[in-house]
Amino acid sequence: MRKLIKLTSVLFALVFLGMQFIPSGTTPKPSATAAGPHLAEVINPRVGAILDRSCRDCHSSSTTWPWYSHVAPVSWMVSKHVSEAREVLDFTDWRKQPDPVERLMICNAVSSGQMPLPEYTLIHRKAKLSKKDVALICGWAAAPSAPMISPQVSKSTTQKE
Repeated sequence: MRKLIKLTSVLFALVFLGMQFIPSGTTPKPSATAAGPHLAEVINPRVGAILDRSCRDCHSSSTTWPWYSHVAPVSWMVSKHVSEAREVLDFTDWRKQPDPVERLMICNAVSSGQMPLPEYTLIHRKAKLSKKDVALICGWAAAPSAPMISPQVSKSTTQKE
C-alpha cells in the first residue's frame, strides 16, 4: 500500500512538473495601443478609480501578473479569463468616453455580481465592490455622457493660470 501511495505521488509530481512546460494556448496579447490612461483621467474620477481598482487588471493591457499566474494549470485559467475580458471590454482603448451600451454593460455586470469574478475577488480583496461602488458605477452609466476629462486639457489650463 505504501509503495502505491509513493508511486502515485511521484506520478502526480511528474505530471505537475510536465504541465509547467505546456504554454497557455490563450496567452493574452497586449492591446495594439500602449497602456491607456488611468480611467480616472478619462471618465468621472470616482468611478474611474473604482474601475481601475476592480476591473483594469483583466480589462486592459496593464495586467499585473502575480506569481501564481505563471504556474500551470492556474496560468491557463488566468490567461483565458484575461483574454476573454479584453475581448468583451478593453479599457486600454478608452481614449474617449465609452458609449452608452458599454456603460450599461458595465452596470449590469457589477450589479448582478458577475463582475469582478468571484474567484478574482477571493484573492484580490480590494477589488471587491461595495454597494456604494455599484451605485456610483450604475449612476454614471445611466447619466448622459459627460465631456471627456483629458490630462492634456487640464495641464494646459493650469499652465495658463
